[in-house]
Amino acid sequence: MEAIQLRHTNDLHSHFEAWPRIRRFLLAEKTADTTFNFDIGDAIDRFHPLTDATLGKANVDLMNAAHYDAVTIGNNEGLGMAHADLNHLYDQANYPVILANLKELPGENQPAWAEPYKILTTNNQTKVAIIGLTAPYQMTYRSLDWQPLPVEDVLDDLVPKLRKEADLVILLSHLGLPTDRDLAEKYDLDVIIGAHTHHVLPDGEMDHGTLLAAAGRYGDHAGQIDLVVDDQHHVVSKQARAIPLGELATEPGDLAEIQALHDRGAELEEEKKIVHFNQEQTVSDQGQACLAALKETTGLPVAFCSSGLFLQDLPEGTDTAEDFLESMPHAIHPMVTTLTGAELMALAAEFQERRTDLVDQKMKGSGFRGKVFGHLLIDGLDRNDDNQLRYAGRVVEPEKAYQIATLDHYRWINFFQVLDEAPAKINQKIFLRELLAQYYQKHAQ
Repeated sequence: MEAIQLRHTNDLHSHFEAWPRIRRFLLAEKTADTTFNFDIGDAIDRFHPLTDATLGKANVDLMNAAHYDAVTIGNNEGLGMAHADLNHLYDQANYPVILANLKELPGENQPAWAEPYKILTTNNQTKVAIIGLTAPYQMTYRSLDWQPLPVEDVLDDLVPKLRKEADLVILLSHLGLPTDRDLAEKYDLDVIIGAHTHHVLPDGEMDHGTLLAAAGRYGDHAGQIDLVVDDQHHVVSKQARAIPLGELATEPGDLAEIQALHDRGAELEEEKKIVHFNQEQTVSDQGQACLAALKETTGLPVAFCSSGLFLQDLPEGTDTAEDFLESMPHAIHPMVTTLTGAELMALAAEFQERRTDLVDQKMKGSGFRGKVFGHLLIDGLDRNDDNQLRYAGRVVEPEKAYQIATLDHYRWINFFQVLDEAPAKINQKIFLRELLAQYYQKHAQ
């Protein structure tokens, strides 16, 4: 018999306040014959100044010290980084990145920094195949010159092959719990370690013989899976547990370490001078600047956003990358959506109906995008004396196509029904704070 333990993390999102305890968990004394450490993606998030200032390389340094055996990526790594920056994120990593369903364009080649799968060998010579998959956002990855592949196409190819080459097949899945359950039914997988939907499976979940495990978000849990295999390397038992962070002991230096990580990042961000303001830019000012920046960068006459995206005023004087990060920490991008005139009328009606209620609507489950929706801000849409909707001064025609500049925030969070399925083009190459920085650099007095 052989005992194999898998320790895992997921969706840390640069929440370094949990890191000292999580690191000690990963490095704790081994109680099994073989122990492997895995991360299931979204380890980085540019809301933290140290991650933003180093483009995630500080996170890689921290993870190096935790002795991971393999990781996969989440959408924060894949879509929160410019193509060239992602290509160099793992230059100094001492662990392999496993990713089977994201290829580099042109040519759809495997990224140089990732392997589609890896076979690890335990101390007792059990072969453990590791596959990594990330959420395949078709609309957005291609804009950054990445080609996501359909999950089932990849597994149809890899699982039969790896079943012949390995004793166990484990999926590192940054796909979300509904997809994990579906894959457990369709494929011969021993374990799926999940992420993306920030779900916690306190004692794992057995689905069609596959053990599902997941450890929440932000380091609020650490994952542990215990497997027992017999002398022929067949699985005899498998159990999972998501251990609450509160059960992991603190040490006297933890708070100082956490503060030092923040301070180091803030110092690096403070070195990046953005713009000088002769007067404070309030949240309201930033909202109006957002409208102007969206119109200017897209060349469109109509834009909308909301004041809740701006978390604090930008102070008078020389503002730095840290000031912009503090006000706009989220990974939100400019978006152009195309609507028929009839759809635009429906959207305008929805704006009018919900305008008051939206002001205090909380960002449930998405607090990283602001506390509330805030005031709806619109430029370029109005009504004439006959109450007809006008787009840039002209009465909207029901069959005609119209484009509006806005932010992908309103598509992903599904605030407005009309926008859910409307054609859209998202500029993944720039964050909201970077858009505003460029605008202010050009126009600030």
